[in-house]
Amino acid sequence: MILKNRSLWRLGFSILFLVFFTACDKQDTLRPSIEKRLAVLDSIRLTQPEKSLFELDSLLQNNQDLSDLERALLLFKKGEALYLNDKYPEAFNTHLEGHKLFVGLKDEYNQGRSLITLSGAALHMGDIETSQKYALHALELGQLIDDKRIEGKAYNQLFKLHFRLKDYDKALSYIQLTDSLYSQEGDTTSLISIKSNEASIYLKLKDYNKALASYSEAMTLSQTKRDPKTLVSVLNNIGYTYMQAKEYERAEKFLRGAITLNKNIKAVNAAPYKGLGNLFLLKAEKDSAEANFNKALAIYKATKNTKEEIDVRDKLIALSIMSGDYTEALNHQIVRDSLRQNVNNLEKDRLLNFADVNYEVKRKETEIKHQKEINRRNTWLLISTAILFILLLISTAFYIYNSRLRAANRASKLEQRLLRVQMNPHFIFNTLAAIQNITLEGNPIKSSNYIAKFSKLIRQNFDYVRKESIPLDKEIEMISNYIETQQLRFNKAFTYAIETEGIEDPSSIQVPPMLLQPFVENAIEYGLKEKKEGGKLLLKIERTQNELSFVITDNGVGRSAKAKDEKITEELHATSIFKERLKMRKKGEEKTFIIEDLFDKNNNPAGTKVFFKLKIQ
Repeated sequence: MILKNRSLWRLGFSILFLVFFTACDKQDTLRPSIEKRLAVLDSIRLTQPEKSLFELDSLLQNNQDLSDLERALLLFKKGEALYLNDKYPEAFNTHLEGHKLFVGLKDEYNQGRSLITLSGAALHMGDIETSQKYALHALELGQLIDDKRIEGKAYNQLFKLHFRLKDYDKALSYIQLTDSLYSQEGDTTSLISIKSNEASIYLKLKDYNKALASYSEAMTLSQTKRDPKTLVSVLNNIGYTYMQAKEYERAEKFLRGAITLNKNIKAVNAAPYKGLGNLFLLKAEKDSAEANFNKALAIYKATKNTKEEIDVRDKLIALSIMSGDYTEALNHQIVRDSLRQNVNNLEKDRLLNFADVNYEVKRKETEIKHQKEINRRNTWLLISTAILFILLLISTAFYIYNSRLRAANRASKLEQRLLRVQMNPHFIFNTLAAIQNITLEGNPIKSSNYIAKFSKLIRQNFDYVRKESIPLDKEIEMISNYIETQQLRFNKAFTYAIETEGIEDPSSIQVPPMLLQPFVENAIEYGLKEKKEGGKLLLKIERTQNELSFVITDNGVGRSAKAKDEKITEELHATSIFKERLKMRKKGEEKTFIIEDLFDKNNNPAGTKVFFKLKIQ
C-alpha cells in the first residue's frame, strides 16, 4: 500500500512538472534559417528597399511559429527599412512593437538600438519630447551594458535634437562626446559624418575657421577611405562655408571641384549647382546664378526632390523679378504654389495616416494584451486543474487506503466474532465434560477418539477462520466433525445425514468457511436438545448450474416455542454475522437467506428449516 501511495505521489508531481513545462515556451531562440534570411535582407535593405520590406512582411505574416526573439528582430529590420525610406510614422510604430518584445526578452542591447531609431523617427515627426525621452533611455542602457556604439549613437541623437532646437552649445557638447567615442572605435564612415556635424554647428555659431577645420578633417578621412560620394558632399559643404565667410573665390573653387568629381564618378548631384547659384546671386551675377539654378532644378525635378525644387524656384522667381521677366516669375510661382499644395496635402495625409496607424497599433496592442490575459488565465486554469487533479488523486488514494483499512478492520472483527460463535465457551466446556465422563466410564479408546475429533475441530476452526474460501469437501468434513462432537455431548440423542446432489467433485468447489456451523448449532441447541429421542438433522447441498443451494432441516421443538421460553435473539442465532459475510462477497447472496418455522398437521411446532444459495464459478 505504501508503494502504491508513493507511485501516486510521483505521478502527481510528474503531471504538475509537465504542466509547468508546457506552460513555459522558449521565447529566446533564433533558428538558423531565420538568421540567414535576415543576413540576406540586410544586404539589400539600401539597394532594394521595397523588396526588403516585402520580404520582411512576408516573414512576419506567414510564420505563426516565430519565437519572440525572431519576431522582435524582424520588426527591428522592418523599422530600419521604413526609417531609411523616410516612412517615419510606420517606422516608429514598428520599432515600438519590436522594443516591447526586446524588453520582455531582457535584451538590453537591442532595446538600445530600437530606442535610438524611435528617437530619430519621433524627431522627424516633430515630437521633441518623445525623441529626447528615448534618446536619454538609450544613453542610459548603453552606459549600463558598456556599449560604446549605442552610447555614441544616443549622444548623436541628442546632438540632432538640440541642433533642431537651435541650442547649438548643447548640440556641440553632445557631438564632441560622440566624436570621442567613435574615435576609439575607429569607425571612419561615422567619423566623417560626425566631423561634418561639428562643422555645421560652428557654421551656426559663425566660427568659420573651426567649421573649415572640421570639414578638412572630414575631407582627409574621405580621401583615406576613398569614398568619392562622401568627398563630394564634404567639398560642397566647404564651398558653402567659404560662401558664408564671404570668401567667394574659394567657395567657387570647392563647389566646382565637387561638380568635377561628380562628373568623374558619373554621379548626379544638384547641391553644387545650387551652391553656385547662391554664390552668383550674392555676387549679383544673375545670368550665371540663373544658369546654375536651372541645372539644379532639372536634377531636383528628375529625382522628385520637391522640397529642394521649391527652394530653387523661389530663387528663380527672385531672379526673374530682378530681370523684369514677370511672366517667367509667374510661371515659377504657379509651379511652386502647386508643389507647396502637394507637399501640404502629403503632410496632411501623412498625419492622417500616422493617426490611423497609431489607432491600428493601439487596437493591436489591446488585442495582444487581451490575448495575453486570456493565455495567462488559461495557464493558471490549466495549473489549477492539474493541482486539483493531483489533489483528487491523493484524496482517492487516501480514500481507497482508508476503505481497505476499514474493510480489513471489519473483516478482523468479523473473524473474531465468528470464532467466538463457533467456539463459544459453553460448547467447549460441555464437550470437555462429556469426554471426561467417557474417560471416567473406563473407555479410553472412545475417549481418545473424541479427543482427536475435538482437537481436530478446534484446529479446523483456527485454520479456516482467516481464509476467504475452502473446498466444499473440507467444509463438509468440518461440519461432520462438529455434529459428531455434539452427538457425544447429547449421547447420540439425534441422528444426522448430509446429502449432496449434482456435485461430482466437492474438492473443486470453493465456498466461504464455517457458513453452516452456526445453523447446525442452532438446530441442535434450540431444537434437537429438547427431544429425548428421535431427533433428526438433515443437511442437503444441491448444485444447479452456477449456484449451490443449502438446506438445513431439524425436527426439534421449533424456533418459535423455544424463543418464547428463552427469548432467543437474532444475535444468538448468528444470522447477523452470516448475512454480513455474504454482503462482503457483493453477489447479492444474502437476499436468498430464509429461516422457516415448520409445523405438523395440528399446527404444532415441528422444527426449523434454513435455506440460502451461494454463487460459484
